[in-house]
Amino acid sequence: MPDLDPASVRLLDEDVAVRREAVGEVDTSALPGRFALRQALLTDEDAEVRASAAHRLGGTRDARFVQPLLDALADPMPLVRDRAWRALARLGAQALLRHAVRAVREEPVWWVRRAVVRASASVAGSGAMDVLLGALEDPFWRVRHAAVQSLAWIGTGNPAVQQRVRQAAEGTTQGPVRSALAWLETAWNAALKEAPVPHAGSETAPVSEQPNSLGNEDPAVTTARLEAAPASSLSARELVEWLGDPHEPLRLLARRRLRERKDPDALLLAMRWLDEPRVPHAAEEAHSLLERIDVEDVDLAARVLDAPPRPGSVAWASRVAVRRGHPELLERVRLLLRHPEAELRCAALSGLVYDPDSLDDVLALLEDPDERVRAEVIAAWERRPPAPSTAEAFALAMVRFAPRASTARERRAVTVAAMFLEEPELLIHASRDEDPAVRAVALRALASLDLLTETERQEAETHEDPWIRSAVLDPDSAFRVCTEDSDPTLRRTALELLLPLARRLAGNTVLAKAAKGTEAEASSIAELDEEDRAVTQDLSTAALACSQSTDAWMRARAAELLSPSRGPEELRALLRLSLDTVPMVRSAAASILESSDTLDALLDDLLHGPTRERDETLRTSAWTWRLRLADASAFEQLRTALLSHNEPERVVTHLEALTLVFPDELIASEPALARHRPSRPAQPRTAPVPRAVPPRASARSLGNTGITVSPLVLSGAHLTSPQPFFEAHEAGLNTFFWEPRYAALTQFLRSGRNLRDGLVIVAGSYHSGASALRRDVESALRRLRTSWLDVFLLFWTRSPERLNAEDFAALERLRTEGKVRAFGFSTHLRDLARDAIRQNPWPVVMTRHSAAHPGAEVAFLPEAQARGTGVLTFTATCYGRLLQPAPGTPPDAPLPTAVDCYRYSLSQPGVSASLTAPRSRRELLHNLDVLARPYMETDALPAMRAHGEHVRARSRQLDALVRRAPGGPRDALLALMEEDGPPDAA
Repeated sequence: MPDLDPASVRLLDEDVAVRREAVGEVDTSALPGRFALRQALLTDEDAEVRASAAHRLGGTRDARFVQPLLDALADPMPLVRDRAWRALARLGAQALLRHAVRAVREEPVWWVRRAVVRASASVAGSGAMDVLLGALEDPFWRVRHAAVQSLAWIGTGNPAVQQRVRQAAEGTTQGPVRSALAWLETAWNAALKEAPVPHAGSETAPVSEQPNSLGNEDPAVTTARLEAAPASSLSARELVEWLGDPHEPLRLLARRRLRERKDPDALLLAMRWLDEPRVPHAAEEAHSLLERIDVEDVDLAARVLDAPPRPGSVAWASRVAVRRGHPELLERVRLLLRHPEAELRCAALSGLVYDPDSLDDVLALLEDPDERVRAEVIAAWERRPPAPSTAEAFALAMVRFAPRASTARERRAVTVAAMFLEEPELLIHASRDEDPAVRAVALRALASLDLLTETERQEAETHEDPWIRSAVLDPDSAFRVCTEDSDPTLRRTALELLLPLARRLAGNTVLAKAAKGTEAEASSIAELDEEDRAVTQDLSTAALACSQSTDAWMRARAAELLSPSRGPEELRALLRLSLDTVPMVRSAAASILESSDTLDALLDDLLHGPTRERDETLRTSAWTWRLRLADASAFEQLRTALLSHNEPERVVTHLEALTLVFPDELIASEPALARHRPSRPAQPRTAPVPRAVPPRASARSLGNTGITVSPLVLSGAHLTSPQPFFEAHEAGLNTFFWEPRYAALTQFLRSGRNLRDGLVIVAGSYHSGASALRRDVESALRRLRTSWLDVFLLFWTRSPERLNAEDFAALERLRTEGKVRAFGFSTHLRDLARDAIRQNPWPVVMTRHSAAHPGAEVAFLPEAQARGTGVLTFTATCYGRLLQPAPGTPPDAPLPTAVDCYRYSLSQPGVSASLTAPRSRRELLHNLDVLARPYMETDALPAMRAHGEHVRARSRQLDALVRRAPGGPRDALLALMEEDGPPDAA
């Protein structure tokens, strides 16, 4: 049996941790390994496995895997979509552009849109202008930043690109495109001076609030205000805006308040979010709001259709019309199927595909010139309409559409329809398609219709792609495939095909045995016809070969094909499998052995017959099964074996151990045998070994709190298993930053009481108000199964109102009760932090600080040190920008590492520790070097400051022209409302 790549086999394991490890070890230098990764990309249930498979396929430089990666762009998990875009870029796949134009406006996750931008620019350069210009209006500054970076690279020395961007900026009266142009003019002219744009304002400038508005720069304050306000007093516009706020409690409360209003105008306003998928949560919140409303949905749908149509609201109205079966609404929605805008045709279709009376109108849109519209119809076919007549109508329409099917998805749908209708000509045509998935469907259908020539079948059976080989797999070829194929999935499929065949033959054998009365099963096999005997022999050969497979699943299934009665070879194989290291294999073998009525006789012949087994491993297994009942017959066998001294030493030792399964009185009745029984020595009591406490390298005091922290505070944001946290703890790190969604860190922190005593846990709340803070503290205590939190922070503080006297007093009460040892707040705003500790003695502050953001060294840290405030810093690498070359820096200038960045922050007087959030174990191990020396040498500080100033100069431009340019949820909603004016009530 040819060897399989062990990693490809482990990629099929039930344990997700095994698959996650295996996906990185698959041998991509060989084609079978790449096909195994393709299978994982498209079928594995774990997103991390699929994402890793996409990443590795991108590194193969093999264009055969472009289409699977394009298919993965529709994956439900953003991690997989992100890796698929990146992989397509590495493959240089021009085909991604067609998807990118739509994704940059419809992809809901900002960091996936950023990958779309970068992938498009890297593959198409100036050919990606539609994508890049679309990204300049993105609500997220990091996506806009990726677009301007790409345009800066593409436009350097390219007047046509520069002119295209200038024309786009001239076409807008305000917004991010004009700001982006100012940035780009600077980049294209290779100047470092700031562009002539309005100043973005200081970092402490508050967001302007409308009169009587509940809004506040800190969403926790807004949430607390909203909680106290009656629904009738609230502005519909503000409530709808908050549906797109990053602060989850504010979104949920805004949705609840909108329901309480029972105001159709407010609901119409909320529907605007359905047309802006790029703002996280907004469309989802709007959908949730519309699922449970206390207004008549038919009336609301009629108002939607009366107004200038919008895709999101039309889609909702379409589903209401179908759900209610409302004739008038349905007719109005059908009219939109002929609307000139493809988005509105898609929106109308999204509901009508579920309406049987609209079937002809729906199927007619397979002729639509826009691929997106056709995709809505094809999606309905892929879901398979439940009524047979409807399914047949769909299939007939798909077959008529066949000559115009252009995309791989369309051709697959047509091929499935041809299989449904048994259309040989279409299937033959599809069997030559360039897409292996299309070919596989066609070949499978042709094989089932017996329309493949022998030559065609042989070509498919020897094809390099396992999907093609699988399409023509049948019981006849399964005997060979299960032992010879290079794909572990296909081997498994082949072996599964043999299982029903084995059961049929077993049934025939039972019938033959019954007809012969009490004669042995072996003689019954002689009664089988010649064909069955040949198949039985083939099954035996295949099962014996598969019983030695490196794939445990194959060994387990092979056991089900074996029979101890068919000969000593199969008995030996089952005995060997019963000793397997994998439980499911042992269980499968044991089940077969236990079901054999003649097992004892067969074992006796194996152990004592004329051709007795010599292999000591098999003899020990055989003796285990022979003595399994521990009855009188077994006892006699045991006595004879031990007292005859004919067994090898290893087997004797095993037999002596087996004496322990027999009753004591039975062994005592045979003194000679009793001497062979092992004694059970008493276990000596030993003193417990004291648990080693890891050294606390360079531990520091956290201000005047009495808490000692390690120089690094390890966040659980990105690490996905508990093991790295144990490694960090063993290295001397004792301080951990926790939030409820950090599952791996939660497992680590709950791993033992002794461990907890040496740890410092930093947790916090995004809420405001005494009751909310107490609730979050007590929830954290329950989740972590601990009695106290060491530091509890008000997270992401953005306004002085968040640091009010009431919340300070509430936290002080929690400290007095022993539920928290110290408390404080985190903020980006150093002036706010300084003013707060002057007003109240906040014990701990976590604030932004790096060589690129050194303002805290003057504006905050001296004040904190003088007052004994414990300071934790974050963003020491300035989001990675300090690790990259800055404009104007000599190309051979050394760059700082992440460790250098942490050491710079930790070298400032008053800083106790710095937060680190590594994305991998490798990054963590690198960062742990800080513990050995948590400070920067004095002579290295000036160079670090100079590099930071270069980065800061560029960051100021980034802030003014990209990051703080118009955009974000507020501007996204305003843009939606300005298209045709807001409803009157707004």
